[in-house]
Order: sequence, then structure tokens, then C-alpha cells
Amino acid sequence: MEKANVTEYKTAPGSYIAYYGRATIKNDFEFVNGDEAFYHFIGKNSGYSMLDLLHPEDKEDFQAVAAELDKGRQCTIARMKDANDNYRLLYLELELNGRCYGDFKSFNLEFSCFMELKDRYVKYLELVKKYREFMGLSENMFFEYNYKTDEINVYRYVNVKSIPVLKNKLSEVKKHVAVSGEFEIFCDFLKRGVDRFNAGFEASLLVEGAQGRYQIRGCTLYDNGKRIMSVGIITNINAKCEKKSYYLTDNAFDPGTGLYNKRAIHEYALEKTQEKKSFYLAMMDVDDFKKVNDSFGHMFGDEVLSKVSEIMRGVIDSRGMVGRFGGDEFMLVLDGVSNEEELRRIFKTVSKNVQWEYQDIKDTMAITTSCGVAKFPDDASNFEDLFKKADKALYVAKEKGKNRYIIYDEVKHGVVEDAAISERSIGIKAVASDDKKAEVMSDLVLMLNTEGTAVFDEVMEKLRSYLDVDGIAVYAGDDLHRVGISGKYINPIGSLACIREDSIEKQFDRRGVRVEKNFGKLAMQQPKMHQLYELQENKEFVQCAALCGEEVRAVVSFDYFNRAPKIGAVDLGFITIVGRLMAEIASGLE
Repeated sequence: MEKANVTEYKTAPGSYIAYYGRATIKNDFEFVNGDEAFYHFIGKNSGYSMLDLLHPEDKEDFQAVAAELDKGRQCTIARMKDANDNYRLLYLELELNGRCYGDFKSFNLEFSCFMELKDRYVKYLELVKKYREFMGLSENMFFEYNYKTDEINVYRYVNVKSIPVLKNKLSEVKKHVAVSGEFEIFCDFLKRGVDRFNAGFEASLLVEGAQGRYQIRGCTLYDNGKRIMSVGIITNINAKCEKKSYYLTDNAFDPGTGLYNKRAIHEYALEKTQEKKSFYLAMMDVDDFKKVNDSFGHMFGDEVLSKVSEIMRGVIDSRGMVGRFGGDEFMLVLDGVSNEEELRRIFKTVSKNVQWEYQDIKDTMAITTSCGVAKFPDDASNFEDLFKKADKALYVAKEKGKNRYIIYDEVKHGVVEDAAISERSIGIKAVASDDKKAEVMSDLVLMLNTEGTAVFDEVMEKLRSYLDVDGIAVYAGDDLHRVGISGKYINPIGSLACIREDSIEKQFDRRGVRVEKNFGKLAMQQPKMHQLYELQENKEFVQCAALCGEEVRAVVSFDYFNRAPKIGAVDLGFITIVGRLMAEIASGLE
């Protein structure tokens, strides 16, 4: 077949043709049997032989391929008539099945319709993504049991990504896990291939060391009349009593982008380091994002962040998790990437797609991204050091001119010094326990009482890290100008003098603390302050003030950018204690 243009073999829109099927060929190339898809494809032509249905120009080549079957499986391309007597371009695989009809060695035939495969692939890829999203909305776990390998695989879905819970041979699970007699009933259902079944049992196999009560609903799948797999849903009856990882809760998502929020992606990354399995950690941000906001406005800036998030999530898919680190910066945990070549393809794809999305405005300003990557455990054996090296690589990407990704290499990029990364150091502190936080807060209070403003920068860094605050700013003096700042601010507020335009009791409680979550109300009651915080991209803030009668002498503002976290009572207590002390100390500044 010499024609390059094969449009004539494409099925007309709206019509249907089987795109894959199987059949068995006997002597004289006659069909002895086939699956439903095959008979759908040839329809009324099932009485003809294979040679009768092949295009005259392809018969000789097909017979030559069949003659080579003693060497193993053979593949070819040929045109073959369908049920409507139209020739279809097919990919054919032939393999001997061990039967003979006289001197003729029977063989199995599998066909794929070239012109339909792409459409079917796209259709089923969309279905897979849709059902992954559905599965991610469920708190249930899912299981698969493979009859060929005797392997049972239990997992849950989060953000279209499969999170493994258990994977082992069923026989090994029964040997090493504490199970009840009811579990044996479930195993019997699997072994016998019961079409549909329900089972309940107690076991410790799905909860680390803890006994749990599970309800299972399952069914058995068949292919060409053979049992291949049992699948089903596992419901943890005791789930309400269990403490979930934060990243598995409804509060784990950033409202502006739909990605994980800062705390959730920290926790997920930290958990991955504890699993001791290899993965990549990447830090990515939008180049010159402040200029984007200044040139096109904050609504356009929000659109850019949303689109970049969409592109990243679409490209990474089930190969990892993405979270918004703050402002225009993102953290990526890639635990489903097999090698560096695949990693480079991912970042190249993200970069090119972002640039193409905003190609029309490139004469004014290019929208690009920069990224730094480090690998666990090759580059670091703990999360803190891994983050620092990914961040170092991001810094190198910026220094080299932006619009690029850098994979950390100690020989090329040097050893990461703690002092160089202190401004953004996070790590285990980001998800510290309340007891650990209390210990750290006590130390900070002692430092402030001893050294005053000299330790403000260090104190603010630790507060941000331990209490998951995006930014902290200190305002003092007659005009409440900014005297200290920590965090990645966009359009930072220079002065909070407008705070004095309303009475103190309208703004602060008796402790001198204000928690502002309702920005609609703020816009109505204090439009000037609302405008300042809106430009700074706050969605929430906590202010701690030093008061002298009716006068505000200093303010410490704890800021949350593009997110409205649920601040726990414990964290708010720590913010109040340390924030008020800082405000009192700052009130002596001019």
C-alpha cells in the first residue's frame, strides 16, 4: 500500500465501528471463532475467509507474514472489509495457538483499527480522568485482586492520584496479618470468583497495627470468558474515629487554585520522606509575577495562577501532587516519575504550555516559569535539606535568566548553606505538634524579653514556619509605618495609619487582637484598609496591637495570602501571646 493519504479509511462522524477484536484462523484462512467485537466488525461477512476480506493488494503480504509464525508472534498492516463492505486499515497481530487442521497450523488474530484508536484512546483517557476524580471524592478505599498473580492491591484516590495502602500476595497477607475468621470468607469469595459479593471483617491489614472493622462490596471481571480480576470498595466502619492526615481532609485545598494548600503539601512531602522511597521535590514560580500584576491587574494575575495550576496538574496527573506554597510559588512532589528523562519532559511540557497559553501577549510581556528540583534520597535524606536544595536550584534558575528548570547538582551548584536559605526554611516545623510549638513559643518569648527588636527577624521566621503564616509585618511610629517584614509579599503595605480613623473598640478585642476573615464587611466598614490588604493579596489577617488608651502605638500583622485557613485555637493563642509582646516592644520605635 503506497498511498500516504488514508482519509478514506476514517469512519464517518457519528457512525460506530469496532476498533479492536480477536478471532481464530483455521485451514484455508477461514474464521473458526471470534469475540463479539470481531463479529460486529465483519457482520454478514463472517462466512468469508480472511483472504476473501483482505484488499487484493494486501493478500500476498499477509500470507508471507503468516508463513513466518514458527518464528514467533508476527505483526503487519492490511486493509480488510468491514460489515458494510468498506475497507478499513488494520494493525494485525498473529500468533500460533498450538492447534492443527491437517497440515495447517491454526493461529490467533488480533486486530486494531488504526483510524479509530486515537479517538477511542482520547475518549477512554477522559473517562479515566473523570472516574479518578469521582474516586477522589470518596472516603472509601478500593481493591483489586489479580487471579493470575494472587496479588491484592488496596489504595485510595486523592487528587486523581492513587495512594497505596496495601500491596501483597493474598497468601502472604493471610500469613502475616492479624485477621478474623470473617476474612477467610472474603478470601473464599475471591478464590471462587463469586460474581458479586459482600463481606465484613475485622483486621489490622489496612490500619498500621490497629484493628479495624471493614465492609467490602466486590465483583469479578471477565475477559473473553475468563476470570481476570476481582475489584471492589472497602469502607472503614471506624473511619469517623480515626485521625486523618490533614492532606486527606476537605480543608487541604487552596481556594484560588484548587491545589493543595501550603500545610497539606508540606505534610504530604514529609510523609513521603518517611516512606524512604525515591521521589523528586520541585519548587516552581511564575517569573516576574509582580510585573504581571502591575501591568495587567490582579484579576489577570489570578487567572495566570489558576491556568498555571491547571497546566501543572494536567501534565503531572497521577505522577505526583502539586500545592500552592504561597503567592505565585508552587511545591511539587513527584513520586510517580521513573527517571530524570521523564522529569525533564514534564517540566518542558509545563513550560511550553504556559508560554503558549499567553503567546498573544508576549510582545508586551512573556509569561514564563522557573523551577528547581532535588531528589530524595540522592540529594538529601530528610525533608528539610531536600527543600533547601530544591530552593537553591530555583535560585540558580532565576540567576541564569529565568524561564528554565534546574535539577540540583552539588558539584555544579555548590553546598547549600543554612544561612542562605533561612528566609524560606520550613521542614518538619511546618507540621509540628502543639507541644513542640509551645516549647518554641516559650523560647521566642524569652528571646524577645532579653534581646528585643534585635531578634525580630529570627522570631518572625520561626513564627511563620511553625504557625503556617505566609507573612508577618510590624508597623510602628506616629504614622504606623512598616518597621519589619518577613515573607514573600506582593505590594507590601507601607503604613497602617488608616487604622486610626476608627475607634479602637470597633477593631480590636480587649486583648488588642483582631481576626479579620470577612473582607466584604471590611470593604464596607474600612475601605482604605481593605484596599491595602487587597493589593497585598490577603484573604485573612490577624492583627496584634500595642494600645495606649485610645491610641494604637504599634501593630503586628499576621498575613495569609490567597487563602483563608482555619486558624486553630492553639495557634491563635500563640499568635496572640508573641504578637502582642512584639507590638509592645515595637511601640518604643520611632
